[in-house]
Amino acid sequence: MSLKFTIFRFLGVMLTVTALAGCAGTTGGDRILAHEVTGTGPDKVIVLHDWLGDRRNYDDARPYLDMQSFTFAFADLRGYGGSVKMKGMFTSDEAAGDVLRLADRLGWQRFHIVGHSMTGMVVQRVAANAPDRVISVVATTPVAANGMHTDPDTRAFLEGAAKDPAVTAKAIHALTGNRLSDIWAAFKVERAMSSSTEAARLGYLDMFDLEDFHADVDGLKVPITVILGENDLPFFQPDYINSTFGKWYPNLTVVVSPNAGHYVMQETPAFYASAVDAHLKKNMVK
Repeated sequence: MSLKFTIFRFLGVMLTVTALAGCAGTTGGDRILAHEVTGTGPDKVIVLHDWLGDRRNYDDARPYLDMQSFTFAFADLRGYGGSVKMKGMFTSDEAAGDVLRLADRLGWQRFHIVGHSMTGMVVQRVAANAPDRVISVVATTPVAANGMHTDPDTRAFLEGAAKDPAVTAKAIHALTGNRLSDIWAAFKVERAMSSSTEAARLGYLDMFDLEDFHADVDGLKVPITVILGENDLPFFQPDYINSTFGKWYPNLTVVVSPNAGHYVMQETPAFYASAVDAHLKKNMVK
């Protein structure tokens, strides 16, 4: 291992510890997901992260969210961030149950929910399991409720991305259209590897690859906005979203961010926050 990589990894770990330590009241004990609550608005919003990161992935977009109209809870799933010590089965039902327990702990009977990539699948499970509690859904570059069901070569690649930083970097580049620098990829790899356990990454891979609960969301009337990046993979493009989400959700809106790939909140944070804000304000509790 080179001295440069060793120093970079050390700094990444220290930044992770510092960031998580600075979030008051976010411990993941008592089966409650670690979380950070910010904002003072009457409408409540639970925000979930993707496979290769934790709640800090939203840091670039957070300054542009309306903290007076909404209160946001940015949460870490089991095996990630402040919840890194929480073990589990890493299924969509388990994750949905964790979200609902968090809402109960916060005293939020009804709430909006935001997910990204693999948790774009989880938020659909939450909406299906508790349709009376979910006001609306934002799913960013989401896995559909029928799962990915990859071929053997793709599955092997994804397993490699969960274990091997070099393969993770290749996945990051592919998901962003091979447009961004190796420095960007190194930042993303460091966050992925330092903020989650391998067991969690592999467990949630099974979730978003193998699960299929689309029959449970078919016809669900919850308002849902899907936010995509124009440079993402075909699986996360409008044609595929319209062939899946478009069949199941009668109140679907699709928004595409120019000059972004899979990580819209990091690649085009102002655009992303504006799209989330527009969705939330359209669906505020009257």
